[in-house]
Amino acid sequence: MRDKHEPDPRFVESLEGELSRRLRRNRRTGAGPQPGVRFMKTGGLIAGSLALGAAAMGFSQQLSDAWRRELLEARLEVQLELAQQRVELQLETLGLTREQVEQGVRSDRDLMYFELQIAEAEAAAKTMELELEEVRRSGREPLGELSSPLVDGRDFVSERIQVRMEVARHHLDVVRHDEELARQRAEAGLISENEARARNLVALQAELTLESLTKQLELRRAYLDSEITAVEAELRLLEVQTQNQIVLLNERRDHFQRELEHMEEAVGLGATHPAAAAQLRTGVAEVEGQLRLARAELEIVQRELDRRSVNR
Repeated sequence: MRDKHEPDPRFVESLEGELSRRLRRNRRTGAGPQPGVRFMKTGGLIAGSLALGAAAMGFSQQLSDAWRRELLEARLEVQLELAQQRVELQLETLGLTREQVEQGVRSDRDLMYFELQIAEAEAAAKTMELELEEVRRSGREPLGELSSPLVDGRDFVSERIQVRMEVARHHLDVVRHDEELARQRAEAGLISENEARARNLVALQAELTLESLTKQLELRRAYLDSEITAVEAELRLLEVQTQNQIVLLNERRDHFQRELEHMEEAVGLGATHPAAAAQLRTGVAEVEGQLRLARAELEIVQRELDRRSVNR
């Protein structure tokens, strides 16, 4: 990429052409100045042209920045409008869904998940609204790092985290309700224990997602209060996310392992093809590989945090 402080090649080319035309014209007319005078005038022409070129490039950069900002605003405005239209459409459909539940055509669980979809759509629209406001105030793209600066004293990073936390709480309430229904159905013999445990995994993932967002907000506030550095904030967030990943992967491995044991019993009885058990064994091996990687990453992050704590 060309350095913005270097003259534009097209400008240099036009300057060289202009100088050549002047020299040819002077030679044809024989009215050219003495060598010393010609050099001084040529040097002045070059200096003046370079100054004009530099000013033009600076103005061009300003136009380019303004154009990018305008394009970004326009894009976000369209995306926000589409997101708001999706919310309106889903809200209109909500009444029909409730009628279908009352008529017994759809279940309460269907309504519960449909309301969750509306909450997610509203959160997406709110996030876009915040991003658009940040662009208008800052003149640049929205920033999402924990160490991002305030914009006119406003903390857009925390505001967006809070929007995500709100929908994460709603999601957790829904999957916990679903988890309880699955437990009751398993006790009644309507579904298998493995199916009920699969719902437990979904609930655990929702809990860890909310926990991670809560930690993000805490770290953001700690950074703004100058309690931790930017690098420490990102490292501590990575630590929490990796720890949560390890917890979830452990549960998944145990779940797949139990499924594999049942599958191998079925294979031994001739009720299932051995390929099904082989596929589950591959799944268990993949999860174990992900676990090893996550533990190695956690060790590296914690070692770096310890090093920074000692050097502080």
